[in-house]
Amino acid sequence: MATFVIFTLILLCALWIIGFAYLWSALKRIPELGRQSIALPQRWPKLSVIVPACNEAENIESAVKTLIAQDYPDLEIILVNDRSTDTTGGIIDRLAQGDTRVKAIHIETLPTGWLGKVHALDRGVARAHGEWILCTDADVHFAPGILRRAIAFVLDQQCDHLALIPRTIQNGFWLDVAVRTFSLLFIIGTGAAAVNRQGSKAFVGIGAFNLVKAQALRRTPGFAWLRLEPVDDVGLGLMINQSGGRSCLALARQELSVQWYASLTEMFQGLEKNLFGPTANYHLWLMLIQVGAIACFAAAPVAAIGLGLVQGSFILLLAGVGAVGMLIGFSLQAISEGTREFLCTLFCPAGLLIIAALLLRVGLKCIKNDGIDWRGTHYPTAALRQGQRVKLLIRTNEQ
Repeated sequence: MATFVIFTLILLCALWIIGFAYLWSALKRIPELGRQSIALPQRWPKLSVIVPACNEAENIESAVKTLIAQDYPDLEIILVNDRSTDTTGGIIDRLAQGDTRVKAIHIETLPTGWLGKVHALDRGVARAHGEWILCTDADVHFAPGILRRAIAFVLDQQCDHLALIPRTIQNGFWLDVAVRTFSLLFIIGTGAAAVNRQGSKAFVGIGAFNLVKAQALRRTPGFAWLRLEPVDDVGLGLMINQSGGRSCLALARQELSVQWYASLTEMFQGLEKNLFGPTANYHLWLMLIQVGAIACFAAAPVAAIGLGLVQGSFILLLAGVGAVGMLIGFSLQAISEGTREFLCTLFCPAGLLIIAALLLRVGLKCIKNDGIDWRGTHYPTAALRQGQRVKLLIRTNEQ
């Protein structure tokens, strides 16, 4: 038993080193949009921006105003009010009245077998006239010139889909740790670093900024294929990949910003619909294995150092110190962003435990309720399994 424990700890520490080495390499391979030398097009294609919104009265006006302020020459902004019960609808109407480029759509009822956001995106696409379509969220803020730069980038790189990673704004330290850890796991789980490679089978999508060529989108089954897919943003990248289109991924931390969640409690609630499917395929046993593996992985370096000191095992000490050293080295690359960013990355082991708790809560709640409740609608587990498209553990090209 002791030999098994020692072997497991050494293996987990080795995975720490490999994992952070991969992340280090991955982040270097994801280009920063603002640092790219991009040739400007001779003609700017028409761009349609679709913003689905449900009870976003607190955020939508300030966010949409950053879109209205863009200097893109041929732009339409489609605001889709998805059954809001607050003043979102009135704000959308006022924004539309103030600018002829802004169009308002109001959805009163949700068809059976659809998630609300996916249905809102589908309605928005049906109204869009652009050669390019940008799907974004109602709380995303755009820096001046970002739309021109993004369109110039996709035309220069000859890609059909561009996902941009925004800067996320967190008010609390532990929320920052959790979001940063989640982001790193997302990069690993989606194989995001490989997306920009020609012929890659990796796919990714970002809800804050999913830009797609309308012609390429028409070659896919469309949002109807994703009608019960909670991670519709990644699903869009999957559809483009399966239809033979080319995706690109870039960082836009200076050009895009969003306050993803205001607190850890809100993060736990907000991800109730997003995690159980793509990570565990709605299977409790698989989720429990993942939670156990994440917890063991988080504790492995400290456990290896402690047990190595107790038993006088040089190889255990070496494994533990090597894993901790790799974590510190990886964290130091974030120090250019600030001391807080460095500390949040350094506390990734604690972030892993938070994510494990999040997964456990999401899975148990879904099983207990036989599905998820989202925006006033109950979606049974059987229906979610049938409609699932994004499976991060099992890559599939089935349509």
